[in-house]
Amino acid sequence: MSKPASGAFIQPVLDEAAVRPATQRVRVYRAIRYAIEAGALAAGQRLPSARQLAADWGVARGAVDEAFGQLQMEGLIRRRVGDGTYVEPPVPGAQGGRVAAPPREPSDLAHHVLAQAARLGMAGPGRAAAGAAAAAGPVRLECSFVPQRPPTLHPRAIDLDGFALPTWRRLLVAAVAEERRDLLGAMPSIGLPALRESVARYLGVMRGVPCRAEQVLIVASPAEGLNLLVRLLLPPAGSMWVEEPTHPSLPSLLESLGARVTAVPLDAQGFDVARARERDPGATLVYLHPLGQYPLGRRTTVARGDELIEWARRHGRWIVEGHFNDELWPREVQPPALARRDRERVFLLGTFESVMFPSLRLGYVVVPPALVKPFAEAITMWGPRAPAATQWALAEFIDRGHLHQRILALRERYAKRRKRVQSGLVDRLPAGVRAEPLTPVPTACLHLPEGANDLEWLRRLRARGLVLEPLSGMHWNDRPERRRQGLVLGYGDWSDAVLDAALERLVHELREWHPGGASWPAAAPTLAL
Repeated sequence: MSKPASGAFIQPVLDEAAVRPATQRVRVYRAIRYAIEAGALAAGQRLPSARQLAADWGVARGAVDEAFGQLQMEGLIRRRVGDGTYVEPPVPGAQGGRVAAPPREPSDLAHHVLAQAARLGMAGPGRAAAGAAAAAGPVRLECSFVPQRPPTLHPRAIDLDGFALPTWRRLLVAAVAEERRDLLGAMPSIGLPALRESVARYLGVMRGVPCRAEQVLIVASPAEGLNLLVRLLLPPAGSMWVEEPTHPSLPSLLESLGARVTAVPLDAQGFDVARARERDPGATLVYLHPLGQYPLGRRTTVARGDELIEWARRHGRWIVEGHFNDELWPREVQPPALARRDRERVFLLGTFESVMFPSLRLGYVVVPPALVKPFAEAITMWGPRAPAATQWALAEFIDRGHLHQRILALRERYAKRRKRVQSGLVDRLPAGVRAEPLTPVPTACLHLPEGANDLEWLRRLRARGLVLEPLSGMHWNDRPERRRQGLVLGYGDWSDAVLDAALERLVHELREWHPGGASWPAAAPTLAL
Protein backbone atom coordinates (compact mmCIF):
# COMPACT_ATOMS: atom_id res chain seq x y z
CA MET A 1 0.00 0.00 0.00
CA SER A 2 1.40 3.42 -0.91
CA LYS A 3 1.69 6.14 1.70
CA PRO A 4 -0.96 8.90 1.63
CA ALA A 5 0.28 12.23 0.34
CA SER A 6 1.30 14.70 3.02
CA GLY A 7 3.18 17.96 3.37
CA ALA A 8 2.60 21.60 2.52
CA PHE A 9 0.86 22.60 -0.67
CA ILE A 10 3.26 24.43 -3.03
CA GLN A 11 1.99 26.21 -6.12
CA PRO A 12 4.33 25.86 -9.13
CA VAL A 13 5.69 29.13 -10.50
CA LEU A 14 4.39 28.66 -14.03
CA ASP A 15 4.57 32.30 -15.09
CA GLU A 16 8.29 32.43 -14.30
CA ALA A 17 8.92 29.47 -16.56
CA ALA A 18 7.05 31.22 -19.36
CA VAL A 19 9.02 34.43 -19.03
CA ARG A 20 12.41 32.87 -18.40
CA PRO A 21 12.59 29.39 -19.93
CA ALA A 22 14.24 27.00 -17.51
CA THR A 23 14.75 23.33 -16.98
CA GLN A 24 12.35 21.39 -14.79
CA ARG A 25 14.98 21.19 -12.03
CA VAL A 26 15.42 24.97 -11.98
CA ARG A 27 11.67 25.58 -11.92
CA VAL A 28 11.23 23.32 -8.90
CA TYR A 29 14.24 24.86 -7.15
CA ARG A 30 13.02 28.44 -7.73
CA ALA A 31 9.47 27.73 -6.57
CA ILE A 32 10.50 26.12 -3.29
CA ARG A 33 13.23 28.63 -2.53
CA TYR A 34 10.86 31.53 -3.18
CA ALA A 35 8.20 29.99 -0.90
CA ILE A 36 10.76 29.60 1.91
CA GLU A 37 12.16 33.12 1.53
CA ALA A 38 8.67 34.67 1.41
CA GLY A 39 7.70 32.93 4.62
CA ALA A 40 5.02 30.78 3.00
CA LEU A 41 6.97 27.72 4.15
CA ALA A 42 7.96 28.06 7.79
CA ALA A 43 10.85 26.42 9.59
CA GLY A 44 10.01 22.84 10.49
CA GLN A 45 7.21 22.56 7.92
CA ARG A 46 7.07 19.31 5.98
CA LEU A 47 7.30 19.35 2.18
CA PRO A 48 5.50 16.94 -0.12
CA SER A 49 7.47 13.90 -1.17
CA ALA A 50 9.44 14.08 -4.40
CA ARG A 51 7.04 11.57 -5.92
CA GLN A 52 3.99 13.61 -4.94
CA LEU A 53 5.50 16.91 -6.08
CA ALA A 54 6.49 15.45 -9.43
CA ALA A 55 2.94 14.17 -9.96
CA ASP A 56 1.36 17.47 -8.88
CA TRP A 57 3.56 19.60 -11.16
CA GLY A 58 3.85 17.22 -14.10
CA VAL A 59 7.66 17.08 -13.99
CA ALA A 60 10.14 14.23 -13.84
CA ARG A 61 10.85 12.67 -10.45
CA GLY A 62 14.57 13.10 -11.08
CA ALA A 63 14.16 16.87 -11.53
CA VAL A 64 12.56 17.14 -8.09
CA ASP A 65 15.32 15.03 -6.50
CA GLU A 66 17.98 17.26 -8.04
CA ALA A 67 16.22 20.43 -6.83
CA PHE A 68 15.87 18.97 -3.33
CA GLY A 69 19.57 18.11 -3.34
CA GLN A 70 20.54 21.66 -4.24
CA LEU A 71 18.26 23.14 -1.57
CA GLN A 72 19.69 20.79 1.04
CA MET A 73 23.26 21.80 0.13
CA GLU A 74 22.25 25.44 0.70
CA GLY A 75 20.86 24.64 4.14
CA LEU A 76 17.26 25.45 3.24
CA ILE A 77 15.78 21.97 3.66
CA ARG A 78 16.70 18.69 5.30
CA ARG A 79 15.79 15.26 3.99
CA ARG A 80 15.31 12.59 6.64
CA VAL A 81 15.41 9.01 5.41
CA GLY A 82 12.10 7.30 6.07
CA ASP A 83 10.58 10.45 7.54
CA GLY A 84 10.31 13.19 4.93
CA THR A 85 11.68 16.56 3.84
CA TYR A 86 11.48 19.57 6.16
CA VAL A 87 12.27 23.28 5.97
CA GLU A 88 15.37 24.09 8.01
CA PRO A 89 15.47 27.10 10.35
CA PRO A 90 17.86 29.85 9.19
CA VAL A 91 21.37 29.84 10.61
CA PRO A 92 22.18 33.21 12.26
CA GLY A 93 24.94 35.01 10.38
CA ALA A 94 25.18 32.42 7.61
CA GLN A 95 26.43 33.67 4.27
CA GLY A 96 24.78 32.69 1.06
CA GLY A 97 21.91 31.04 2.89
CA ARG A 98 18.35 32.13 3.25
CA VAL A 99 17.42 35.61 2.13
CA ALA A 100 15.40 37.61 4.65
CA ALA A 101 11.74 37.83 3.81
CA PRO A 102 10.56 41.23 2.58
CA PRO A 103 9.32 43.34 5.47
CA ARG A 104 5.56 43.72 5.83
CA GLU A 105 4.20 46.58 7.87
CA PRO A 106 1.10 45.61 9.88
CA SER A 107 -2.14 47.13 8.62
CA ASP A 108 -3.95 50.06 10.21
CA LEU A 109 -6.27 47.59 11.93
CA ALA A 110 -3.32 45.77 13.45
CA HIS A 111 -1.86 49.08 14.66
CA HIS A 112 -5.20 49.95 16.26
CA VAL A 113 -5.34 46.59 18.07
CA LEU A 114 -1.78 46.96 19.29
CA ALA A 115 -2.43 50.50 20.47
CA GLN A 116 -5.52 49.36 22.38
CA ALA A 117 -3.52 46.57 24.02
CA ALA A 118 -0.82 49.02 25.04
CA ARG A 119 -3.40 51.44 26.43
CA LEU A 120 -4.92 48.69 28.55
CA GLY A 121 -1.54 47.65 29.88
CA MET A 122 -1.62 44.30 28.09
CA ALA A 123 1.43 42.60 26.64
CA GLY A 124 2.17 43.46 23.03
CA PRO A 125 4.46 45.65 20.94
CA GLY A 126 3.57 49.19 19.98
CA ARG A 127 3.61 50.50 16.44
CA ALA A 128 7.39 50.86 16.25
CA ALA A 129 7.96 47.49 17.84
CA ALA A 130 5.40 45.88 15.54
CA GLY A 131 7.12 47.35 12.50
CA ALA A 132 10.50 46.13 13.74
CA ALA A 133 9.11 42.67 14.37
CA ALA A 134 7.61 42.57 10.89
CA ALA A 135 10.90 43.65 9.34
CA ALA A 136 12.82 41.00 11.27
CA GLY A 137 11.23 38.10 9.46
CA PRO A 138 8.08 36.54 8.00
CA VAL A 139 4.85 37.50 9.71
CA ARG A 140 2.22 34.79 9.62
CA LEU A 141 -0.55 36.74 11.32
CA GLU A 142 -1.86 40.23 10.72
CA CYS A 143 -1.50 40.99 14.42
CA SER A 144 0.38 38.45 16.49
CA PHE A 145 -1.52 37.03 19.45
CA VAL A 146 -0.14 35.22 22.47
CA PRO A 147 -2.81 33.59 24.63
CA GLN A 148 -2.60 34.98 28.14
CA ARG A 149 -4.60 35.32 31.32
CA PRO A 150 -6.30 38.63 32.07
CA PRO A 151 -4.21 41.06 34.16
CA THR A 152 -4.50 41.05 37.95
CA LEU A 153 -7.96 42.06 39.24
CA HIS A 154 -9.42 42.28 35.73
CA PRO A 155 -13.20 41.86 36.17
CA ARG A 156 -13.79 39.39 33.34
CA ALA A 157 -11.33 36.74 34.52
CA ILE A 158 -12.73 33.34 35.47
CA ASP A 159 -11.08 30.36 37.13
CA LEU A 160 -9.35 28.37 34.39
CA ASP A 161 -6.98 26.29 36.51
CA GLY A 162 -9.87 24.37 38.04
CA PHE A 163 -11.46 23.47 34.71
CA ALA A 164 -11.36 19.73 33.92
CA LEU A 165 -9.23 20.11 30.79
CA PRO A 166 -8.29 16.40 30.50
CA THR A 167 -11.98 15.50 30.56
CA TRP A 168 -12.83 18.12 27.93
CA ARG A 169 -9.92 16.93 25.77
CA ARG A 170 -11.14 13.33 25.90
CA LEU A 171 -14.62 14.40 24.88
CA LEU A 172 -13.32 16.43 21.94
CA VAL A 173 -11.26 13.45 20.79
CA ALA A 174 -14.29 11.19 21.17
CA ALA A 175 -16.34 13.65 19.09
CA VAL A 176 -14.10 12.98 16.08
CA ALA A 177 -13.87 9.22 16.57
CA GLU A 178 -14.57 7.00 13.58
CA GLU A 179 -18.06 6.07 14.79
CA ARG A 180 -18.97 9.77 14.79
CA ARG A 181 -17.70 10.57 11.32
CA ASP A 182 -21.19 11.85 10.45
CA LEU A 183 -20.52 14.88 12.66
CA LEU A 184 -18.24 16.11 9.87
CA GLY A 185 -21.29 16.64 7.69
CA ALA A 186 -23.79 19.46 7.65
CA MET A 187 -25.58 20.04 10.94
CA PRO A 188 -28.99 21.63 11.62
CA SER A 189 -28.72 25.39 12.02
CA ILE A 190 -30.83 25.17 15.17
CA GLY A 191 -28.17 23.00 16.82
CA LEU A 192 -27.28 19.40 17.47
CA PRO A 193 -30.35 17.59 18.90
CA ALA A 194 -28.27 16.01 21.68
CA LEU A 195 -27.09 19.43 22.90
CA ARG A 196 -30.56 20.98 22.70
CA GLU A 197 -31.90 18.18 24.89
CA SER A 198 -29.00 18.58 27.33
CA VAL A 199 -29.56 22.34 27.63
CA ALA A 200 -33.29 21.85 28.23
CA ARG A 201 -32.61 19.39 31.06
CA TYR A 202 -29.86 21.59 32.47
CA LEU A 203 -32.07 24.69 32.66
CA GLY A 204 -34.81 22.71 34.35
CA VAL A 205 -32.40 21.59 37.08
CA MET A 206 -30.29 24.73 37.53
CA ARG A 207 -32.92 27.46 37.12
CA GLY A 208 -36.25 25.67 37.25
CA VAL A 209 -37.10 26.77 33.69
CA PRO A 210 -39.52 24.28 32.12
CA CYS A 211 -38.72 23.96 28.42
CA ARG A 212 -38.56 21.29 25.76
CA ALA A 213 -35.63 20.61 23.47
CA GLU A 214 -37.67 22.02 20.57
CA GLN A 215 -37.58 25.45 22.22
CA VAL A 216 -33.78 25.53 22.50
CA LEU A 217 -31.79 27.06 19.64
CA ILE A 218 -27.99 26.75 19.69
CA VAL A 219 -26.10 29.82 18.49
CA ALA A 220 -22.41 30.39 17.83
CA SER A 221 -22.15 33.09 20.50
CA PRO A 222 -24.36 35.19 22.79
CA ALA A 223 -23.95 38.13 20.40
CA GLU A 224 -25.35 36.01 17.56
CA GLY A 225 -28.31 35.08 19.73
CA LEU A 226 -28.97 38.73 20.53
CA ASN A 227 -28.65 39.56 16.85
CA LEU A 228 -31.32 36.98 16.04
CA LEU A 229 -33.70 38.26 18.73
CA VAL A 230 -33.40 41.93 17.83
CA ARG A 231 -33.84 41.32 14.12
CA LEU A 232 -37.00 39.28 14.65
CA LEU A 233 -38.65 41.04 17.58
CA LEU A 234 -37.88 44.70 16.96
CA PRO A 235 -39.68 46.60 14.19
CA PRO A 236 -37.65 48.92 11.92
CA ALA A 237 -36.38 51.91 13.92
CA GLY A 238 -37.96 50.37 17.02
CA SER A 239 -36.72 51.09 20.52
CA MET A 240 -35.76 48.86 23.42
CA TRP A 241 -34.84 49.14 27.10
CA VAL A 242 -31.40 48.14 28.39
CA GLU A 243 -29.94 48.31 31.89
CA GLU A 244 -27.52 51.06 32.78
CA PRO A 245 -24.70 50.56 33.70
CA THR A 246 -23.83 47.62 31.49
CA HIS A 247 -21.10 46.29 29.24
CA PRO A 248 -20.13 49.30 27.10
CA SER A 249 -20.13 47.24 23.90
CA LEU A 250 -23.77 46.20 24.30
CA PRO A 251 -25.45 49.50 23.29
CA SER A 252 -23.10 49.79 20.32
CA LEU A 253 -24.01 46.28 19.16
CA LEU A 254 -27.74 46.96 19.48
CA GLU A 255 -27.52 50.28 17.70
CA SER A 256 -25.58 48.64 14.86
CA LEU A 257 -28.62 46.37 14.44
CA GLY A 258 -30.86 49.41 13.97
CA ALA A 259 -32.29 49.57 17.50
CA ARG A 260 -32.90 52.79 19.40
CA VAL A 261 -31.61 51.99 22.87
CA THR A 262 -33.00 53.59 26.04
CA ALA A 263 -30.93 53.37 29.21
CA VAL A 264 -32.84 52.23 32.29
CA PRO A 265 -31.26 52.81 35.73
CA LEU A 266 -31.09 50.28 38.55
CA ASP A 267 -32.08 50.99 42.13
CA ALA A 268 -32.11 48.88 45.26
CA GLN A 269 -34.88 46.70 43.75
CA GLY A 270 -33.10 46.22 40.43
CA PHE A 271 -34.54 47.15 37.03
CA ASP A 272 -36.66 50.31 37.42
CA VAL A 273 -39.71 49.61 35.27
CA ALA A 274 -41.41 52.91 36.15
CA ARG A 275 -38.39 54.93 35.02
CA ALA A 276 -38.23 52.87 31.84
CA ARG A 277 -41.83 53.67 30.96
CA GLU A 278 -41.23 57.36 31.63
CA ARG A 279 -38.17 57.49 29.41
CA ASP A 280 -39.54 55.44 26.52
CA PRO A 281 -43.20 54.40 26.72
CA GLY A 282 -43.18 53.00 23.18
CA ALA A 283 -40.40 50.45 23.62
CA THR A 284 -41.03 47.05 22.02
CA LEU A 285 -38.30 44.99 23.67
CA VAL A 286 -36.36 44.88 26.94
CA TYR A 287 -33.05 43.14 27.60
CA LEU A 288 -31.99 42.70 31.21
CA HIS A 289 -30.14 40.42 33.64
CA PRO A 290 -32.41 39.97 36.66
CA LEU A 291 -29.89 37.88 38.59
CA GLY A 292 -26.30 38.04 37.31
CA GLN A 293 -26.31 41.77 36.50
CA TYR A 294 -22.98 43.35 35.61
CA PRO A 295 -21.32 45.45 36.97
CA LEU A 296 -23.41 46.35 40.03
CA GLY A 297 -24.57 42.83 40.84
CA ARG A 298 -28.05 44.00 41.88
CA ARG A 299 -30.93 41.55 41.63
CA THR A 300 -34.29 42.53 40.19
CA THR A 301 -36.90 41.66 42.79
CA VAL A 302 -39.82 39.34 42.14
CA ALA A 303 -42.21 42.31 42.37
CA ARG A 304 -40.30 44.21 39.70
CA GLY A 305 -40.16 41.12 37.52
CA ASP A 306 -43.93 40.70 37.80
CA GLU A 307 -44.36 44.37 36.88
CA LEU A 308 -42.24 43.86 33.79
CA ILE A 309 -44.14 40.74 32.74
CA GLU A 310 -47.46 42.54 33.20
CA TRP A 311 -46.21 45.38 30.97
CA ALA A 312 -45.18 42.89 28.26
CA ARG A 313 -48.51 41.05 28.38
CA ARG A 314 -50.68 44.16 28.38
CA HIS A 315 -48.88 45.89 25.50
CA GLY A 316 -47.75 42.90 23.46
CA ARG A 317 -44.04 43.51 24.20
CA TRP A 318 -41.10 41.13 24.54
CA ILE A 319 -38.58 40.37 27.29
CA VAL A 320 -35.11 38.93 26.75
CA GLU A 321 -33.72 37.54 30.01
CA GLY A 322 -29.94 37.25 30.11
CA HIS A 323 -28.67 34.05 31.75
CA PHE A 324 -24.98 34.69 32.53
CA ASN A 325 -23.32 33.54 35.76
CA ASP A 326 -26.74 32.71 37.18
CA GLU A 327 -25.53 29.18 37.99
CA LEU A 328 -23.12 30.60 40.55
CA TRP A 329 -25.99 31.67 42.82
CA PRO A 330 -27.16 29.02 45.28
CA ARG A 331 -30.62 27.82 44.36
CA GLU A 332 -32.10 28.94 47.68
CA VAL A 333 -31.36 32.63 46.94
CA GLN A 334 -32.34 32.56 43.26
CA PRO A 335 -35.63 34.34 42.51
CA PRO A 336 -37.75 32.46 39.95
CA ALA A 337 -36.53 33.14 36.42
CA LEU A 338 -38.72 35.37 34.28
CA ALA A 339 -38.78 32.57 31.69
CA ARG A 340 -40.35 30.33 34.30
CA ARG A 341 -43.04 32.86 35.26
CA ASP A 342 -44.09 33.61 31.68
CA ARG A 343 -43.82 31.25 28.71
CA GLU A 344 -45.33 33.55 26.10
CA ARG A 345 -43.47 36.87 26.25
CA VAL A 346 -40.01 35.91 27.67
CA PHE A 347 -36.96 34.64 25.81
CA LEU A 348 -33.95 33.26 27.68
CA LEU A 349 -30.49 34.03 26.25
CA GLY A 350 -27.50 32.30 27.83
CA THR A 351 -24.05 30.82 27.44
CA PHE A 352 -21.74 28.41 29.25
CA GLU A 353 -18.56 30.41 28.71
CA SER A 354 -18.76 32.13 32.11
CA VAL A 355 -18.74 28.81 33.98
CA MET A 356 -16.55 26.81 31.58
CA PHE A 357 -14.08 28.98 29.62
CA PRO A 358 -14.46 32.21 27.58
CA SER A 359 -13.33 30.86 24.21
CA LEU A 360 -16.16 28.30 24.17
CA ARG A 361 -18.57 31.01 22.94
CA LEU A 362 -21.51 28.63 22.35
CA GLY A 363 -24.82 30.13 23.40
CA TYR A 364 -28.48 29.21 23.42
CA VAL A 365 -31.85 30.90 23.05
CA VAL A 366 -34.99 29.48 24.67
CA VAL A 367 -37.99 30.50 22.57
CA PRO A 368 -41.65 30.56 23.69
CA PRO A 369 -43.47 27.48 22.35
CA ALA A 370 -45.69 29.44 19.96
CA LEU A 371 -42.66 31.02 18.24
CA VAL A 372 -40.47 27.95 17.78
CA LYS A 373 -41.30 27.49 14.09
CA PRO A 374 -40.62 31.06 12.83
CA PHE A 375 -37.43 31.32 14.86
CA ALA A 376 -36.17 27.96 13.64
CA GLU A 377 -36.83 29.05 10.05
CA ALA A 378 -35.07 32.38 10.63
CA ILE A 379 -31.96 30.85 12.17
CA THR A 380 -31.75 28.47 9.24
CA MET A 381 -31.36 31.51 6.98
CA TRP A 382 -29.22 33.69 9.26
CA GLY A 383 -27.68 31.66 12.02
CA PRO A 384 -24.10 30.41 11.84
CA ARG A 385 -23.55 26.75 12.59
CA ALA A 386 -21.46 26.15 15.69
CA PRO A 387 -18.95 23.27 15.23
CA ALA A 388 -20.76 19.96 15.60
CA ALA A 389 -17.87 18.30 17.44
CA THR A 390 -17.87 21.04 20.08
CA GLN A 391 -21.65 20.74 20.44
CA TRP A 392 -21.40 16.98 20.92
CA ALA A 393 -18.60 17.33 23.49
CA LEU A 394 -20.58 19.96 25.40
CA ALA A 395 -23.68 17.75 25.48
CA GLU A 396 -21.59 14.91 26.93
CA PHE A 397 -19.94 17.29 29.41
CA ILE A 398 -23.39 18.28 30.68
CA ASP A 399 -25.02 14.85 30.65
CA ARG A 400 -22.15 13.08 32.44
CA GLY A 401 -22.32 15.56 35.31
CA HIS A 402 -19.01 17.31 34.66
CA LEU A 403 -20.61 20.74 34.33
CA HIS A 404 -22.52 20.27 37.57
CA GLN A 405 -19.27 19.37 39.34
CA ARG A 406 -17.58 22.39 37.80
CA ILE A 407 -20.31 24.73 39.05
CA LEU A 408 -20.22 23.32 42.56
CA ALA A 409 -16.44 23.73 42.64
CA LEU A 410 -16.69 27.32 41.36
CA ARG A 411 -19.27 28.20 44.00
CA GLU A 412 -17.00 26.89 46.74
CA ARG A 413 -13.85 28.48 45.33
CA TYR A 414 -15.46 31.86 44.69
CA ALA A 415 -17.08 31.86 48.15
CA LYS A 416 -13.66 31.52 49.77
CA ARG A 417 -12.20 34.27 47.62
CA ARG A 418 -15.22 36.48 48.30
CA LYS A 419 -14.42 36.32 52.02
CA ARG A 420 -10.86 37.41 51.27
CA VAL A 421 -12.12 40.34 49.19
CA GLN A 422 -14.56 41.32 51.94
CA SER A 423 -11.91 41.32 54.68
CA GLY A 424 -8.97 42.43 52.56
CA LEU A 425 -10.70 45.21 50.60
CA VAL A 426 -14.31 46.06 51.39
CA ASP A 427 -13.83 46.24 55.18
CA ARG A 428 -10.72 48.40 54.75
CA LEU A 429 -11.93 51.01 52.24
CA PRO A 430 -11.13 54.63 53.10
CA ALA A 431 -13.86 57.15 53.82
CA GLY A 432 -15.69 58.20 50.70
CA VAL A 433 -15.17 54.93 48.79
CA ARG A 434 -18.15 52.57 48.90
CA ALA A 435 -18.54 49.01 47.64
CA GLU A 436 -21.65 47.36 46.28
CA PRO A 437 -22.55 44.26 48.31
CA LEU A 438 -20.57 41.27 47.06
CA THR A 439 -22.47 38.52 45.25
CA PRO A 440 -21.61 34.95 44.19
CA VAL A 441 -20.33 36.36 40.89
CA PRO A 442 -16.57 37.07 41.35
CA THR A 443 -16.68 40.80 40.60
CA ALA A 444 -16.83 43.86 42.82
CA CYS A 445 -17.84 47.46 42.14
CA LEU A 446 -16.34 50.37 44.10
CA HIS A 447 -17.99 53.81 43.97
CA LEU A 448 -15.54 56.68 44.17
CA PRO A 449 -16.02 59.98 46.01
CA GLU A 450 -17.93 62.80 44.38
CA GLY A 451 -15.69 64.76 42.05
CA ALA A 452 -13.29 61.87 41.49
CA ASN A 453 -12.26 60.80 37.98
CA ASP A 454 -12.12 57.03 37.67
CA LEU A 455 -9.94 57.20 34.54
CA GLU A 456 -7.24 58.98 36.52
CA TRP A 457 -7.44 56.32 39.22
CA LEU A 458 -7.18 53.58 36.60
CA ARG A 459 -4.06 55.09 35.06
CA ARG A 460 -2.41 55.19 38.47
CA LEU A 461 -3.42 51.62 39.28
CA ARG A 462 -2.31 50.25 35.91
CA ALA A 463 1.14 51.72 36.52
CA ARG A 464 1.22 49.45 39.58
CA GLY A 465 0.10 46.32 37.76
CA LEU A 466 -3.64 46.44 38.58
CA VAL A 467 -6.01 46.47 35.60
CA LEU A 468 -9.58 47.39 36.56
CA GLU A 469 -12.41 48.86 34.48
CA PRO A 470 -14.05 52.30 34.85
CA LEU A 471 -17.66 52.43 35.97
CA SER A 472 -18.11 55.70 34.07
CA GLY A 473 -17.57 53.88 30.76
CA MET A 474 -20.55 51.64 31.52
CA HIS A 475 -22.87 54.63 31.94
CA TRP A 476 -23.19 55.12 28.22
CA ASN A 477 -26.31 57.31 28.11
CA ASP A 478 -25.59 60.17 30.52
CA ARG A 479 -23.38 63.13 29.72
CA PRO A 480 -19.77 62.54 30.82
CA GLU A 481 -20.07 64.94 33.75
CA ARG A 482 -23.09 63.03 35.10
CA ARG A 483 -21.68 59.51 34.84
CA ARG A 484 -21.12 57.70 38.11
CA GLN A 485 -17.41 57.25 38.87
CA GLY A 486 -16.15 53.92 40.12
CA LEU A 487 -13.84 50.94 39.73
CA VAL A 488 -14.91 47.45 38.68
CA LEU A 489 -12.63 44.55 39.58
CA GLY A 490 -12.65 40.77 39.60
CA TYR A 491 -11.21 37.99 41.72
CA GLY A 492 -11.98 34.88 39.71
CA ASP A 493 -8.62 33.61 38.46
CA TRP A 494 -5.79 34.12 40.94
CA SER A 495 -4.22 32.23 43.80
CA ASP A 496 -4.77 33.38 47.36
CA ALA A 497 -1.26 34.85 47.54
CA VAL A 498 -1.62 36.84 44.31
CA LEU A 499 -5.10 38.00 45.24
CA ASP A 500 -4.10 39.10 48.75
CA ALA A 501 -1.11 41.04 47.42
CA ALA A 502 -3.22 42.76 44.78
CA LEU A 503 -5.92 43.72 47.28
CA GLU A 504 -3.30 45.09 49.66
CA ARG A 505 -1.83 47.18 46.86
CA LEU A 506 -5.29 48.48 45.87
CA VAL A 507 -6.20 49.43 49.45
CA HIS A 508 -2.87 51.21 49.85
CA GLU A 509 -3.43 53.26 46.69
CA LEU A 510 -7.00 54.16 47.62
CA ARG A 511 -6.01 55.27 51.10
CA GLU A 512 -3.05 57.24 49.85
CA TRP A 513 -4.75 59.02 46.99
CA HIS A 514 -8.42 59.51 47.87
CA PRO A 515 -9.49 63.15 48.21
CA GLY A 516 -11.89 62.46 51.10
CA GLY A 517 -15.23 64.09 51.75
CA ALA A 518 -18.08 62.54 49.79
CA SER A 519 -21.82 62.38 49.67
CA TRP A 520 -23.40 59.08 48.66
CA PRO A 521 -26.84 57.91 47.65
CA ALA A 522 -28.46 55.26 49.81
CA ALA A 523 -26.52 52.01 49.66
CA ALA A 524 -28.08 48.91 48.17
CA PRO A 525 -29.27 46.42 50.80
CA THR A 526 -26.74 43.88 52.00
CA LEU A 527 -27.21 40.48 50.39
CA ALA A 528 -27.30 37.56 52.81
CA LEU A 529 -25.72 34.42 51.38
